[in-house]
Amino acid sequence: MSSSLPAEMQALSLDDACHKPSDSETPPAQVDCFPLPPLDEYRKPRTTGIYYYGVYIRKGALEAYARRVNSEAEKHPSSVQLFYALEYLRWILKDKSVDIQVAVLRKRHKEAMPFITERRTARILCLFPFEEEALENRMSAENVAKVADALGCKPEWFEIFFFC
Repeated sequence: MSSSLPAEMQALSLDDACHKPSDSETPPAQVDCFPLPPLDEYRKPRTTGIYYYGVYIRKGALEAYARRVNSEAEKHPSSVQLFYALEYLRWILKDKSVDIQVAVLRKRHKEAMPFITERRTARILCLFPFEEEALENRMSAENVAKVADALGCKPEWFEIFFFC
């Protein structure tokens, strides 16, 4: 019995124990979410003071996205299309925390996105909060690009007006 132990140990290789990740296992590049919200704005919140990196949702954008990815969605009311689009985006991103919230619109948002028609608040698709852990583990640039393409807007930091 003791004679088989050295043979078993000899069969083991340090190369097998020290597995090196291949290129396919390298995590994707994280989204560049800079610049962060302006400091003066962050220090003087209008409502909750809670910021999320998200994408402005144009009127009808989620419903149009639902119809684009699934032609069957056309047969359903807009509320079902909205729900379908949100669930589809969560599935693509593999992230159930993605949600729709109402955010405060600032002058910088309207300057960056002149097509915004709302005056004070708007719906946004929240991708991740302005918190240390969320920033360290933020979404990949590829996934954020998918959302931006789907909704036709670039992501930005928004202060949440209230949570729905």
